[in-house]
Amino acid sequence: MNVIDITKPLERKRATYLTFYKDGIFDKILNQKPDPRNTSSAYYKKGFDDGLKLLELIKEYKIGEDNV
Repeated sequence: MNVIDITKPLERKRATYLTFYKDGIFDKILNQKPDPRNTSSAYYKKGFDDGLKLLELIKEYKIGEDNV
């Protein structure tokens, strides 16, 4: 696991972008609707779009279901 040195401005900014991206993915897969507080972030929107693709793959391959 990598440790992020948040004392460096670039690393702190990168961590913020990644948080928005992850939130977008989680909101699509778990809530299936965007959080209105985050919709102005391009990284959130990208995560939400990628979450849609992941959700489609999960449904297509029936991941998590009993595959007997």
